Amino acid sequence: MIKLTIYSILQESYILLATIYGGILIGFMYDIYRIFRGLFRPKKMATMIQDLIFWCIISIVAFYVLIFSNQGAIRFYNFLGFILGSIFYQGLLSKLIIKSLVFLLKTIKNFIYDLYQVLKYPFDVVLCLITGPCSYCKTKAKPVYYKARRVGRLPANIIKDTKKTLATYFKKK
Repeated sequence: MIKLTIYSILQESYILLATIYGGILIGFMYDIYRIFRGLFRPKKMATMIQDLIFWCIISIVAFYVLIFSNQGAIRFYNFLGFILGSIFYQGLLSKLIIKSLVFLLKTIKNFIYDLYQVLKYPFDVVLCLITGPCSYCKTKAKPVYYKARRVGRLPANIIKDTKKTLATYFKKK
């Protein structure tokens, strides 16, 4: 005996709305993926791997929506619901969501940068206190260092010049 499941109009409309919500969710996930790719600008191989991961996640979301809305039965209006949801999201919500997420990410980035600057400031002050006297001593000692270096090289230069002179003297004869 075959048990036929007959859905009422209310159940069918629930399934259609669930797939429209699934399409909206897929559109949102696509926008997050676009923002991610815009921020990091991956190379060709990384893009291919990310695309594969994205499509696997989208497939899982679509499967999840189909399982929980109509026990996994696939009908034409399921695809229609996903497409309508994605078109609705892209047409009405995508620009607003992208601008909001980009603003949120920039705000978080600026906050983290400012926090880093505040935490780094005491170390900069200590480093300045250490390097300030060192740089002063370095500028005062630099001429003495170069004179000492020249005097230290003097014996080597004398020997080198003597060898050069002797070589030219013996070549001429």
